[in-house]
Amino acid sequence: MIRKKILLIVLILNVFLLNAQDLKLPNSGYLRKETKSIDVDSNYTNGNWNPLLEKVKNKRIVLLGEQNHGSKEIFISRNDLIKSLHEKLDFNVIIFESGIGELASIEIQKNTLTPTQMTYGFFSGWRTKEFTDLMKYVKFNNISISGFDVQKTGSSFENLLISTLKKLKLNLDQYPDLEKRFDNEKRKLTNRKAVFDSVQNSTLTLINDFKSQLSIIEKSDSQKFDNSTHFVTRTLKNRIKYLEYFLEFVQDQDWNKRWEARDYMMYSNIDWLLKTVYKNQKVIVIAHNFHISKFNEKLEVMGEFLNQEYNSEIYTLGIFAGTGTFYNNRGQEENLTPASDITLDIKHIINLLQNRVNFLDISSMGNEKSSWLFNEIIVNDTFIDLSNSNKLVLSKNFDGLLFIDEISVPEKN
Repeated sequence: MIRKKILLIVLILNVFLLNAQDLKLPNSGYLRKETKSIDVDSNYTNGNWNPLLEKVKNKRIVLLGEQNHGSKEIFISRNDLIKSLHEKLDFNVIIFESGIGELASIEIQKNTLTPTQMTYGFFSGWRTKEFTDLMKYVKFNNISISGFDVQKTGSSFENLLISTLKKLKLNLDQYPDLEKRFDNEKRKLTNRKAVFDSVQNSTLTLINDFKSQLSIIEKSDSQKFDNSTHFVTRTLKNRIKYLEYFLEFVQDQDWNKRWEARDYMMYSNIDWLLKTVYKNQKVIVIAHNFHISKFNEKLEVMGEFLNQEYNSEIYTLGIFAGTGTFYNNRGQEENLTPASDITLDIKHIINLLQNRVNFLDISSMGNEKSSWLFNEIIVNDTFIDLSNSNKLVLSKNFDGLLFIDEISVPEKN
């Protein structure tokens, strides 16, 4: 019996030692030499972004991520970067992970809206003081904004739809309450207890009504078409696609297909914006790290599709934090998990650095001292895939990394 216990202890120790080998930290001196301090002040503003600007000066599209949707210091630092991209490299368009129709309406009305009112086009997690501050800058500098999400993020699109129909002298009563009906149908489709047979007829009827409304607009006098008309038709197509892929999900419960359908539509919307609305303009894209990633082991994501189309024109910046708290997607405050004590964790890297905000260009790293970028590393407190994975090969996912030392919850509007 004693012998068995000794063997068990030896086995446990061997497993621990084997895992502990994975905790080999990179050389801190080399890491600090290769990363560039942004030198932000105590408010995470007024940073020297020149090291990053140098890497993106010849790019048309800069994708800026976030580890989660509720981190104050990530929002503030990113706002500061956006100002430098605009002022020094002439990036004059920002497109956000929010509804394409909702932000189209905000953009068209922005001169008459307050900065806080402009945030109502975003999903709720981004209706914060930090996004209000960004909208102040957008208004003052006449920067164009758009959404690219197929999901609806507010109620501002309905007024744009009605005003466009009036402008085109079309019948407002033929398909009344399309947006209200869409909201009702969305609630039914997203209910986890939804049964296909109970939603099929009403969803297909609404899809056909959206298609009919779209057809009426497209057959009207094209000489009266302007930017708002094109955004309306694009949004109606998004409503149709959303209903189609969610109805399919209710039937087959294929989560991967549902997530990939959303990311493909987000890519399609960005592609449409780049080729029609913002042709030849330099564009900043704001979204979760998951969506902007150049690669995902288990799902096809927006960033992969974009890189296939615009490879040499894109720079993808993943943003991560070391310690602190954030709002999760339910709006609840949550603590970042401690760094792993047995396996190399991205928080180990961040904690080795000595500044509030640090930038690392992955393309400049390529020797044994930077092997952590080319092997799996623990990345918690973020969404990676539907299997709840917590490891990434950072060099596959991003062109560069922004490390924030500590985060806290943002101030809600």
